[in-house]
Amino acid sequence: MMTRWGCGRCGFVAWTADRSEMRDVVGSHLLAHTPDAVSRSDFRTSWDCPYCSTEKTAYDGDSVVEEFESHLYEHAADGLDDGVHVADRFSWDGTVHVAAPVDGPGADALRVHFHGNADLVIAVTADPDRFVRLLDAELGAWPGRTVVVSSEPYSFETDAPDGPDDGSVEIVEIDPRLGAEELGETVSRIIDANHAAGDTLSVEVSVFREIVRSFDVQTACSFIRMLSARLDDTGGALQLYADADADANVSTVLNFLDDEIDLRLAAEDERFVRTT
Repeated sequence: MMTRWGCGRCGFVAWTADRSEMRDVVGSHLLAHTPDAVSRSDFRTSWDCPYCSTEKTAYDGDSVVEEFESHLYEHAADGLDDGVHVADRFSWDGTVHVAAPVDGPGADALRVHFHGNADLVIAVTADPDRFVRLLDAELGAWPGRTVVVSSEPYSFETDAPDGPDDGSVEIVEIDPRLGAEELGETVSRIIDANHAAGDTLSVEVSVFREIVRSFDVQTACSFIRMLSARLDDTGGALQLYADADADANVSTVLNFLDDEIDLRLAAEDERFVRTT
């Protein structure tokens, strides 16, 4: 679980795994709202807090600004919420766009965050080995059931960790020539076969870029809309891992899906920020 802070002046929302890291996040954000509160003259830097009568002048500009950010944080500290989950934002029933490199530390931190709080995890991935190793290394305990969907080979039976010994990790191998509609139907059948009433469901699609490359815009959009509609029946968090900045076609498709996406997140290690 994490600590969350939302700005009362704009739509900015941030989550951090370590509460102490929120000091930098909140302070720098509030400073951006009050740039005129900092002034520089004759090698001196001054700040004048807009929320109280405190002011400061010193020659070491960087440290003075850092002190001001810390001071601003203190004004907002009462607004922090501890022990929360990102999916609380949409009651564990919605679609998240994770705007980060698919295999980067930010995306991995969000994977652990979502899947570690789910009873049933379904991951459509191009790298099943990496996915299983990540969860095996980072989760204190595996979800009750994890289903990995991929057309790529895996080495769990030889030299890779394969999770618990009770069969709670299942690999569904699919034909790489499978169409987007058939892939969506496969995920839907997996939900039907594994989801029980009351289960928290976390569905990851980390092959969104490959889907966009392989099919036209309409097909890629239809795939996500079908999954989103399927999760409307059961509830669950659908995560699209896609770095739109790295692919103009992905960005185009995501724009068409704006009405389906409930939350857009930028991820940097274990700091997550709502981007829109």
